[in-house]
Amino acid sequence: MSVDVRRVGPEAAIEMLSVIRTAFEVRPPLDPPAAALSETPETLATLLKNHGGLMAVLDDEPVGALVLDPVGTTMYLRRFGVVPSARGHGIAALLIDWAVDASDGFDDLTVVAREELPETIRFWERQGFREILRYSPNVELRRPLRTFLYNVPDPEAMRSLGEALAEQLRAGDLIVLSGELGAGKTTFTQGIGEGLNVRGKVTSPTFVISREHPPVDGGPPLVHVDAYRLGGIDELDDLDLDTSLEDAVTVVEWGEGIAEGLAESRLEVRIIRALAHQDEHADLDPRRVLMTPIGPRWYEMEVPNRREPLAEKLNENLLLDFRHCPESDLDRLDPAIPLVLSLMVAEHDGRVVLVHNSWRQEWELPVGEIPTDETARETAVRRFAEETGTAAGDVEFVGVGTVQLGHERSIEYVAVFRTRLAELAQFEANDEVDKLAWWDTVRDYEGLSPIDEHLARLAIGAS
Repeated sequence: MSVDVRRVGPEAAIEMLSVIRTAFEVRPPLDPPAAALSETPETLATLLKNHGGLMAVLDDEPVGALVLDPVGTTMYLRRFGVVPSARGHGIAALLIDWAVDASDGFDDLTVVAREELPETIRFWERQGFREILRYSPNVELRRPLRTFLYNVPDPEAMRSLGEALAEQLRAGDLIVLSGELGAGKTTFTQGIGEGLNVRGKVTSPTFVISREHPPVDGGPPLVHVDAYRLGGIDELDDLDLDTSLEDAVTVVEWGEGIAEGLAESRLEVRIIRALAHQDEHADLDPRRVLMTPIGPRWYEMEVPNRREPLAEKLNENLLLDFRHCPESDLDRLDPAIPLVLSLMVAEHDGRVVLVHNSWRQEWELPVGEIPTDETARETAVRRFAEETGTAAGDVEFVGVGTVQLGHERSIEYVAVFRTRLAELAQFEANDEVDKLAWWDTVRDYEGLSPIDEHLARLAIGAS
């Protein structure tokens, strides 16, 4: 099975409309009916003139479609559908991946779903979209495309970052804070309180759930909420924060998955432990802080001085950290961050072998998810053999990276291994990998993620 995703324009209106109608006609009847069912070739061609669309083709048959509709700095995904016969093969997720790539320069992707279709809403949530607005019968969901990264070596730097952010906060702002116990959420909020010049010592409001700090000099008050013990949005609603949201700066700790519905715009702040090298920050417990602006209020924010990620797949995954370390350190990683992937960099005469993922139509390093019954090393060796048809030979551990996945902004570790090959065995294409290539690691390789490029170069230079 071969899936091809194409950028299309008004010339594809008839094919696109056939897919859209087939996809929408099998949905339950809605009142009022879905606007997609009233499209004609002429109206759809007009919509496609703006920024075009994407069409998925399976075995030469159009099976998926969406229209790209930019509004300001937001890219709306319209008329999204996959024909019933092609569902269950990841085509919908593939279209979204392509929509992300096609939205370079925009701040977010947004979709409008129907509240009568909860399964559809759950699908979008699994793709990293979160509800921002509900106007019956419509639900608007948004997926941000930008994240800013900060190095924070100690608590004082964490307070300073919060204080720097406070300089541009105003009444009505919502900040959603996440991070494990002891990550520094309250310390960050203390910096915000100092920057806003509010009364009272900012401490964790765990036992009172919510605490308000009035201003000293006429600025906005700070409402500090700890949602750790709250069971969901209903319990958060019981706090009656709506009465203060417009008049205060509201910071919600442990708010991920709960507080997003409080306002259309919010700043999501996530704090994770850094992968510091053994000789770096020896007496400290450094952090990485990730700020993700969501909604129009935050798209114009003046971002405090930040660190660029080590590498970034455009509008998607970020390589936040990498550390060369002994393999035994895999047992001492932050337990709050899962070790999910194991990757192999195979070198021959200064070149690295790449595999071409036939499904995503991308070049990548051989990689696999680590099952519970395998070590990271076992997964790297097995997956390399499965994808290339060649045994890995002698394998050395290189190090571990921290990656934020743009799909749902989850944080994961990836273990990186290296092997040297005398030659490749005879390769036979399969459903997952349809070809191999050698890359010299000097020039960028078209179609290869910058994250894979960076990890390969780190591995080659690790000997």
